[in-house]
Amino acid sequence: MIGQQRALILGLLLFCSTGCRKDGDDTPPSVRIIAPAAGSTYSIPDTITVHVEASDDRTVEGLVIDVTDANGISICTPVIVSENASSVSVARDLVIDRERTPSGTYTIVARASDGSNDGRAFLDIQLIEAPLRLRSIFLAPAFTTASATIQRVDSTGSVSDWLTLPDLNGIAVDGYSQHLMVAGSQLGPFQAIPTAAGSYPWQRQPPANDVPEQFTGLTVDPTDGRTYFATRDGFIRGFTGEGTERFTAEAMAGYRCEAIVVLDDRVATWQQAIVGQDRKVVTYSMAGTIQDILQVEHERVALFARTATSALLFANQDGSGLIEDLNITAGGTPEVRSFAGEVIRAVVRLDANSFVIALADRLVRFNYPTNAIVELTSSTSADALAYDPATGALFAAEGNELLTIDPNSGTTTSTLSAGIQIRHILPLRNR
Repeated sequence: MIGQQRALILGLLLFCSTGCRKDGDDTPPSVRIIAPAAGSTYSIPDTITVHVEASDDRTVEGLVIDVTDANGISICTPVIVSENASSVSVARDLVIDRERTPSGTYTIVARASDGSNDGRAFLDIQLIEAPLRLRSIFLAPAFTTASATIQRVDSTGSVSDWLTLPDLNGIAVDGYSQHLMVAGSQLGPFQAIPTAAGSYPWQRQPPANDVPEQFTGLTVDPTDGRTYFATRDGFIRGFTGEGTERFTAEAMAGYRCEAIVVLDDRVATWQQAIVGQDRKVVTYSMAGTIQDILQVEHERVALFARTATSALLFANQDGSGLIEDLNITAGGTPEVRSFAGEVIRAVVRLDANSFVIALADRLVRFNYPTNAIVELTSSTSADALAYDPATGALFAAEGNELLTIDPNSGTTTSTLSAGIQIRHILPLRNR
């Protein structure tokens, strides 16, 4: 997408600067942005009316008006104005409606050409990002070597089959790039599937297709927004939402990477021995170099970043759930809390310190700093959990039913029936 924008801008500049070359003219046009006022604030989506005046000792032939970010990348569709006068005054509307644009300072750029030289004017404005909103929810079955149907719940609550895959061993959503990320098991590739206009598909083929689990550990990390996954040949990779590879590492010899989280300036991975039950947490620098190795013992349910050097592990051991604080650089795994006789079925993070845990027949809310547990429901056997910060809703799957629950009171506010046994819930937001 960025490459296409750059190509568009280059084409616009060529349009303005090569229309008619004039020998001996080395004076650029004079350009002024009359409106809006410097520092004006707009909330996305909005339309900005830009008034530009330009003059030249010969002729102003073209004018381009744009809004760019700090890297000079356009965030809207530029306006092209063809002129043939020594002095021009134009007012044009620029539509700012890309919901992925974050709040910050942006620059209106006006560029005028006389055929030989370009004159520019700049004006900074403030943009406030679009309100966070839930666009849809994707529902997926358990990972399988057979075909898998992905369903979509739209903004009206209507459920429909959205995609059928030959097999499935990973799924995640990227609200920034507007992709559903899916990984095959034995035959299917990794695919970034567009969920909105302006997003483009990309994929990576499995290293082989002789056995299942060609892809493992698929996640879109909330820290840096990159998509990470591992492949059966031992590689661990991270990509931007548009498909540019930004991280490459290799699992330890004889191990497979099964989970990935970003801890500030390092990537932490959960690695399982290919033969036997040995498990380790292995961290890498962003250059892909191994930094620390921590021995771990239990059956992982979920792994979350806590600090730059530690992670929180939700696990099961001998029929009981437990929470451990993995102090990776210090080499310790102190137990935070256990659930005697209750296995952990699923976990979702609400904020930096709060989590909802699905036990065998109830949901509890866990606060890390206080180590406190609050029971939310006493009769819910959830197979999967998800949280949507846009609406503040907790989603829980019971068989083929999707429950919407208030994470503070535990009240179920709605129930929706799907056509699949739900094992993964993926809320997709507008950014």
